[in-house]
Amino acid sequence: MPLVLRDLSIVLAIATAVALLFGRLHLSVVAAFLVAGAILGPTGAGLVAESGMVEPLAEIGVTLLLFTVGMEISLANLGKMRRQILQGGGLQLAATILLTVIVLSLARFPFAEAIFIGFVLSLSSTAIVMKVTADRMEIDSGHGKISVGILLFQDMAVIPMMLLIPSFRQWETAQFSIVAFTLAKAGVGVGVILLASRFVIPLLLKEVVRLNSREILAMTVMCLILGTAWIARWWGLSLAMGAFLAGLVISESVYVHEIAAQIFPFRDVFNGVFFLSVGMLLDLPFLARHLPVILLFSIGVVLAKGICAGAAIRTLDYPWRVSVIGAIGLAQVGEFSFLLMSEGSREGLVGTAAYQYLLAVAILTMVSTPFLMGAAPWMARYFVRHVVRGRETEDPGEGAPGAGSPEAGRIDNHVIISGYGMNGKNLARVLRSTHVPYLVVDLNDVLVREGRVAGEPIFYGDVNNPEILDRVGVGRARMLVLAISDPMATRRAVAVARRANPGLSILVRTRYVADVDDLIALGANAVIPEEFETSVEIFSRVLHEYHVPDHIIAQQEELIRSGTYRILRERVPSRSVGLLSEFEEFLQRKVIELFYVSPDSPWAGRTIRDLPFKNGVGIILLALLRKDRAIVQPSPEETIEAGDKLVLFGAHAPLAAALVELEKGTG
Repeated sequence: MPLVLRDLSIVLAIATAVALLFGRLHLSVVAAFLVAGAILGPTGAGLVAESGMVEPLAEIGVTLLLFTVGMEISLANLGKMRRQILQGGGLQLAATILLTVIVLSLARFPFAEAIFIGFVLSLSSTAIVMKVTADRMEIDSGHGKISVGILLFQDMAVIPMMLLIPSFRQWETAQFSIVAFTLAKAGVGVGVILLASRFVIPLLLKEVVRLNSREILAMTVMCLILGTAWIARWWGLSLAMGAFLAGLVISESVYVHEIAAQIFPFRDVFNGVFFLSVGMLLDLPFLARHLPVILLFSIGVVLAKGICAGAAIRTLDYPWRVSVIGAIGLAQVGEFSFLLMSEGSREGLVGTAAYQYLLAVAILTMVSTPFLMGAAPWMARYFVRHVVRGRETEDPGEGAPGAGSPEAGRIDNHVIISGYGMNGKNLARVLRSTHVPYLVVDLNDVLVREGRVAGEPIFYGDVNNPEILDRVGVGRARMLVLAISDPMATRRAVAVARRANPGLSILVRTRYVADVDDLIALGANAVIPEEFETSVEIFSRVLHEYHVPDHIIAQQEELIRSGTYRILRERVPSRSVGLLSEFEEFLQRKVIELFYVSPDSPWAGRTIRDLPFKNGVGIILLALLRKDRAIVQPSPEETIEAGDKLVLFGAHAPLAAALVELEKGTG
């Protein structure tokens, strides 16, 4: 036991140090654990003699990983993204596996081994891609959304892959009856686990939650995960398969968020141990001897996966730029590939040399991913300009809706709208109704067709391209509105448009307040961050709840917006402190409030005398607004009609109390 504790302490200490270093370099923590495992392993520093010591912990890590993957896959969300998931993910996976099988068959690999390697290489790293995309604030961009869809499909495909791996040896001997029996048995096991999870687990969780004990809930969930995994293994499935199914059912439970909070810390620790154990399997002398070949294979895998992913994305009508960036992000080998490799090695599907090649290629492609994704926008621009030149710079007339629409060559002093999403559509509708000339540019072919059917002057093109801007008359335009989700494309569009027309007014919608200064520096005249506008809406609603008058709320909104939103980003804003003190003073002063008498209000048909406060004592009824006239200081005998508005003046506290009584309808 002391030796186990010593080795485990060494493992965690080295892993933490390497993870800190990789974090400073903005590299993936998964890659850090793999590298740390290689350093610790038998062929590295030899600090841990064999990986068997950590294998039980690694097994728990894989089980928790698959459970949380199942738990995070919302069946409702899958329905919303079914085209990206099924078509994009299915084509990417099938194309990669097929290409791998063809190449390896030509190299005289056994058919079962070729399919198995195709499975391994077809998966991408959900952890790395999501982390880098989130850090670059590109989750809501076109390539971010399609990447998430394809990664979801890959995560779900891991389960049937693991079901098929034990059957591969029978394929080679043509024992199809054994394969069919194995798959049927697996199907029955999956069905039983799903039924039990659907009807038994929710009842159990309901009883546990009633105890209001976090400790009991955590123990119950761990017991469910490990117990389901053990039952799955007993039936002939994998541990991870059972855990995934349990997580998938719990994903629809009302307790899913609390369960996630209980499990995630355990998952992260054990997952780190799993990747450490995988890294320990890397033979460093083998890597040194075959480094040129491994580098060549790694480049080949990145190119082949990139081509397959890019082709799949293009079938969804995404533009070339989005397809290239998405393809580069999906070009590495994923963390679930290590899980498949472990299963395949256990089943004897892959030899030692092939296993080491796969392991080395997987680690190298994962480590290189952050650098490749950082360079992806530049590579996409180069690809569009020099490889598919002309395919995303069609004449705007090709995107025009037809007769009656303004053409780019005959319009000036107009607004150019980049992006035909919700914001673009709303702006176009308002401009059309107010007879302001405008043109719309978008790179999404589906949205362009939709706009064309609606009669919009919409063109297909990339607003980052100076030629496209020139064709939509940027030199004659009065304003450019950028309403696109890709932050990198937005920055470049601002710079390109500013160079093309120094006098152009550029309005940008962005997601985060942190982007404002950069966009202003690039040439934007005004930037509206969604994050900020949400915060304004929140405090406005809070003040409305406390019956602060609309004009005061409007003043505070204007104060907050002044200074290019800087007030929200200062750590200790003295001005904010001043505003708070002003609010405190204001809340102690008197305010004005309106009360609307609805048609079903009990006050309709009653007189002013019946109101639940004494007029002139604490609260003053200044006026009664009726249709197009105001009755100033109405008499006590004035009858209140449905649709009237009572203008009340008084101190904040009694006025708030009076409004509550008015809402209740009690006098």
